[in-house]
Amino acid sequence: MKGVTSWYIRIGEWAFHLFVLNILWFLFSLSGLFILGIFPATAAIHAVIRKLIMSAENVSIIKLFWNTFKVEFLKSNLLGYIFLVAGFILYINLRVLQQLDANIFNQFMIVITYIAGLLYLLTLLHVFPVFVHYNFKTIDYIKYAFVLSIGRPLQSTLMIAVLVITILLFFQVPGLIPVFGIGLISYIIMKISSRSFPGLEHSYDRKNNHSTQ
Repeated sequence: MKGVTSWYIRIGEWAFHLFVLNILWFLFSLSGLFILGIFPATAAIHAVIRKLIMSAENVSIIKLFWNTFKVEFLKSNLLGYIFLVAGFILYINLRVLQQLDANIFNQFMIVITYIAGLLYLLTLLHVFPVFVHYNFKTIDYIKYAFVLSIGRPLQSTLMIAVLVITILLFFQVPGLIPVFGIGLISYIIMKISSRSFPGLEHSYDRKNNHSTQ
């Protein structure tokens, strides 16, 4: 019975954390008019969730969120807009190919573009967990996220499956979106992706830069 009670308390704590993080993500994204705020806010929410997952200590959520948002503002925007431009190019390429004659070569190129799109999506899902876990150059975050996406196919598949189920749940119960929304999605991504990371002794612990107390 005691074990069940502790589980209820743990679930309640995480529900509260995700609710707060969801609000913080929206407010900080809005503070940059989403154009400049969404990527630093996304980095910040992953940084807080990483700390909550890996530390038994009390975490000052608001302070860690703000510090990460502030310190990683430029770097996270650069990383985010690289992915935004790459995604736009993939989309335009696919639209152009779909307008061309349906010959074998064009069909082959469409298949290649879909495969590239899948790898792009998997890399995107891994990149912010990598970003808050390591201290790399910008291009190295992308390289390592790509390696994780293809080097851990079971975990990548699990991540996609759980995210699809979560999104379907949001469609069925839209009221959950403003309550948990990006918080729950970020938790799923960070939790599954972090299982691919080597031991913490090989990581860049950002607590040196972002005080959690």
